[in-house]
Amino acid sequence: GQAGMKFGKQLECLNVPRYRLHYIQYKELKKALKVWTGLEKEQSTVQEVTHWASSFLRLGPNPEVSPEMRLNEMLRHEMERISRFTGLEESGLHTELNRLEEECKGADVDGVALAKRLDDLGEQIVQLKTFAQLNFSGFRKILKKYDKWSDSKAAVTPWFMAEVVRAPFMRVNFELLLEQLNRIADIVVALRPKPGAMLQRARSGVSLQIALWTGREVSFMVDPKDTMQVRVMLARHLFRRGEYMTSPAAAAVG
Repeated sequence: GQAGMKFGKQLECLNVPRYRLHYIQYKELKKALKVWTGLEKEQSTVQEVTHWASSFLRLGPNPEVSPEMRLNEMLRHEMERISRFTGLEESGLHTELNRLEEECKGADVDGVALAKRLDDLGEQIVQLKTFAQLNFSGFRKILKKYDKWSDSKAAVTPWFMAEVVRAPFMRVNFELLLEQLNRIADIVVALRPKPGAMLQRARSGVSLQIALWTGREVSFMVDPKDTMQVRVMLARHLFRRGEYMTSPAAAAVG
């Protein structure tokens, strides 16, 4: 299972194909840390790292530059690169949701096709959240390895992770995306009226079943990493007519 899997392998298994080139460059960073902390002295590896880092390290190969300074510049470059891509994805989702909302208001619309597109956009919201979570974990893992391998007495993980938390890729406005998803779902349901529905979602071998009858209270436990999946389900199927964002149940799944 993934619990005992190394993070580099997890990243390969969990990544979304269209995001493949935009995740944290974990293996390259790990290799660079080994060279800069003196753990790896193989000449071919040193040359490989020097060539890889030369494209973005403004400090250059100056031996007087401390490993901490190299690490800082390298990780900031990664944060900026990941954040730029995340911003484009967030903007693209808003554009697609706006387009879908306008189409829902047209005449002779295909409710089934609109519902399918809405589900696809909901899945993309989940993927974007997972993308952010994986990158956050990657930064934490790399920093912990540096603290473990370096001779520095001061741990760099706490202060740099505070920077990561504030990075744009960690500050996507998912509330706004979910609110818009919920608003469109209300329109789509009106196009395809149903007295009730049963939603089943299998994830990690566990089926999550939610009965969607009016007035019925449903309680369930959620793995933290699956929170956005559940929030999208709620936005897609529950708390319509402006109630989603103010509902205590929706707010409780944060």
